[in-house]
Amino acid sequence: MGNSKLSTSDELENLIRQLGLALEASGIGIWQHNISRNQTRWDEQLKAIYGVPKGPLDVVWLESLHPEDVEATNHIFQTAIRQKTDYASQFRIIRPDHSIRHIRSRARYFIDVNGEPCFIGAEWDVTEDVLRNQELQQRQAEARYAADHDYLTGLLNRRSFDTALATLAQNPDTHVSICHIDIDRFKEINDRLGHAGGDIVLHHLSLILSQTVGDKDVAARLGGDEFAVLCVDSSDCSIDGVAKRIQSALEQPIPVNGQFLTVQCSIGIASAKSNDLTKLLSHSDVALYQAKRNGRNRCETFSPAMASNMAGERQLVADLRAALEVGQVVPFYQVQVDAKTLKISGIEALARWRHPSRGLLQPAEFLAIATTNSLIAAIDEAILKAVLADVDLWSMRGVEVPRISVNLSAERLNDPLLIEKLNRLNIPAGRISFELIETIFLDSLNDQIKANLEGIRDLGIEIEIDDLGSGHASLLGLVELRPDRVKIDRQLVAPILQSVTRRRLVGSLVDIAKTLDIQVVAEGVETFEHADVLADLGVEFLQGYAFGRPEVAHDFEKRLRGTPLPVRRLA
Repeated sequence: MGNSKLSTSDELENLIRQLGLALEASGIGIWQHNISRNQTRWDEQLKAIYGVPKGPLDVVWLESLHPEDVEATNHIFQTAIRQKTDYASQFRIIRPDHSIRHIRSRARYFIDVNGEPCFIGAEWDVTEDVLRNQELQQRQAEARYAADHDYLTGLLNRRSFDTALATLAQNPDTHVSICHIDIDRFKEINDRLGHAGGDIVLHHLSLILSQTVGDKDVAARLGGDEFAVLCVDSSDCSIDGVAKRIQSALEQPIPVNGQFLTVQCSIGIASAKSNDLTKLLSHSDVALYQAKRNGRNRCETFSPAMASNMAGERQLVADLRAALEVGQVVPFYQVQVDAKTLKISGIEALARWRHPSRGLLQPAEFLAIATTNSLIAAIDEAILKAVLADVDLWSMRGVEVPRISVNLSAERLNDPLLIEKLNRLNIPAGRISFELIETIFLDSLNDQIKANLEGIRDLGIEIEIDDLGSGHASLLGLVELRPDRVKIDRQLVAPILQSVTRRRLVGSLVDIAKTLDIQVVAEGVETFEHADVLADLGVEFLQGYAFGRPEVAHDFEKRLRGTPLPVRRLA
């Protein structure tokens, strides 16, 4: 019988064949390098990895390495030779077809049967793993960037800004200043140019901030149109310089949707040492509020007195919100008369606030903070409802009520729900006229405002423009809007008795209005001499202290019932 067991040589040959198949399947190439003779042998799999032809090896390993990897990779190999240690490296090669592959190499140092030092090593292509890892790292880096930066401007976001501020607070004796920046009238920019135009403005400011800040400084978009710059170890003078550079850069108009726009901003500045940074942002916010309060497009620096005034204003805002809830904001009425007959031709409703502790407040004492705190639309609505209630009461008592002018702010005029709200009030046609008190953007009315104006007229409500000649109501605005009436500003009316130039200017405004078939009201008529001149100039309606001061509804009712008005003094 023959021996069924394999001989030792057969087992060895089988094992070698299996090993070869395994290496081929794994894509691993084998090499051996004799250090003494500087001879290298590659197997066919390694030649395939490097893209070199089969047969005798005539390529030098270093020649295949990517030029950027030659120095570092050869240094690792030479160090292993010198120290007689194992070798491990990862590098790039450039194949004959110019493709770049990433290779991982491992080798063991040993002494062969001839007593000569050698390396036996294996290499495999890890390009796909490297590329996947790079892609993963790229996605992770993008995710980290997105988490730390504002998507639109590329500046740090509010979370990163807070983190930077908290980090600075941990460094003793660090002096930090902040520019708190808010774009002036940004809502109106959005309304006029659309959100795409608003985005252009935001991006424009972000570029200016990026170019303004130093290496140690931090620029961030806190949200909406609110930005901040943190300046580290800066003096008050230098932070003022940062603010001036920002505002100076904004003076250059930028193209937005086919037109040029000059962007303005308000800036609040605050400074503190690292042990008091928790209040830094709130202090700069107070200064920013003051900058807007003082007319916008300016810079204010925080002071304790400013904070005290701010606290008082915040209390006034809280009081105003409560006043609107309980009906403390009420209309007072001032008569308008026909310039020729002096008979009552109209009424203007003016807002007054019956403050529980401060008494009766004039508009100058609360309209500014109402506008800043987005309460002006609520005041408009409260006055309109109160006027309609008074009209109903007067009508029930048999009192004849002429047209009443009620203020309508730009904020309310831009409300998409305005017509729906007005419909619910059942306003009698021809009884109410809306006086537009903010006409800056009448040169380019957006679609929402145009729709609301059309809806207002469909309800039988007339339109007036206030302050003709003040610079707010432009001729282009008059042509496009075609209001029923315009008011000549009191600052033009007051000097007409002494100034021929002012008298001619008023006459020109009247002529323009008549050309456009628009009626003219002159306000601020203090004397009958003014009334005579204005009537001669063609003004149709007069309003001012010469004919009556603003009165509460109960007292004004007496005037409507026929209490005689002052008579024109004969010349």
